[in-house]
Amino acid sequence: MLAFVLIFAVGLAPACAAVTQAEIDELQERKEALEARILEQQETVDKLNESKALFIDRKAALDAQIELNREEIELINDQIQVYDELIQDKEQELAEAMEAEETQSRQLRIRMRAMEESGSLSYVAVLFEAESLSDLLSRIADVTAIMEYDRQLEQAYQDTREDVAAIKEDYEAIQLEQEKVKEELDRKEAQLAVQVEAAYTMIANLDQLAEDAQAEYAAIAAAEEETAAQLDELSRQLAAQEAAAWWAAQQAAQGSGTAGGGSGTVTGGSTGTTGGGSSGTPVYSNGSLIWPTDSTYITSNFGNRDAPTAGASTNHQGLDIGAAAGTPIYAAASGTIEVATSNNSYGNYVMVNHGSGTTTVYAHMESMTVSSGQYVTQGQIIGYVGSTGITTGPHLHYEVRVDGSRVDPSQYYS
Repeated sequence: MLAFVLIFAVGLAPACAAVTQAEIDELQERKEALEARILEQQETVDKLNESKALFIDRKAALDAQIELNREEIELINDQIQVYDELIQDKEQELAEAMEAEETQSRQLRIRMRAMEESGSLSYVAVLFEAESLSDLLSRIADVTAIMEYDRQLEQAYQDTREDVAAIKEDYEAIQLEQEKVKEELDRKEAQLAVQVEAAYTMIANLDQLAEDAQAEYAAIAAAEEETAAQLDELSRQLAAQEAAAWWAAQQAAQGSGTAGGGSGTVTGGSTGTTGGGSSGTPVYSNGSLIWPTDSTYITSNFGNRDAPTAGASTNHQGLDIGAAAGTPIYAAASGTIEVATSNNSYGNYVMVNHGSGTTTVYAHMESMTVSSGQYVTQGQIIGYVGSTGITTGPHLHYEVRVDGSRVDPSQYYS
């Protein structure tokens, strides 16, 4: 009986892709929806420009447009990351396919060499050497098996070659798509830079650009005063609520006999605070607030000042800290986000209630990372420096309020 060894073909195990087509499609759908909103916002900007609306309204429309473009850039970066992962998957899949191809090629070469070394031995010769009918039938079965193995071996080699070719084609297509997305990112970033510069210029050159600059200045001042008044009132309400809660707790403690100066009795502020006013409500002492950003460059102090630009307030109720756009902004102390919104004057801004009647405000943010009602810890990033609202460049407008009144933030720092 003819003996032979069958070498089984090595199949390709499908790669476990970390990225699915559904993820790619979902990102693309989000991007298309965002592009539709960008087109709508562009129409709004164009209409305001055509109607020669007040610059404060045009700046707000530009800020909204810039924010949408920033969101689109984030989405494009997400797409690039997805393509990076997909390319890594394809590289691994291609390496495995090429290794399988080499294995199949090696097996085929071994088989061909064996056939060459057998010399005159052929399928027909094997059959002619049969000594009996039973031997012939046995040899026919062996030859059939060998022929089938040879066919499978050649087919397996052809399949692996086709797999490699298909994976290479997919790999190159993904790389091409990624390059297109990167080129789009470059275009969008350049477009964003132009829009941001236009927003700076609009406010900085009011005198030259506005037909009635005084009306523009009045509108800006009114918007700033309205926002400040709203924040003052909210801060007063919070302080009153806290004071009422504190007194209620004191009265409850006295009624139960736990107050009045006995051992372990609390009659004043908590650690790190001092008694404030006749109510005894604790307030922050100097040094309890950390600096809100990495820059220490003060561009405008608290109180009376020369207006930094025509129409700006000469009674500045906060600190302006100059910093590059995108610089992190930190919560000066732990507390609850009472406000996280935007308007024409303050742009994107956040108010944090630290308790004890103390609140802080961070204005003109490029973007916010928190939402109303969220609790934040001291030093947590709550947003990034920007130039939204009425600004002539990126900076952080920082305010501190105690019991509803704005105070000089610099007193809290050495």
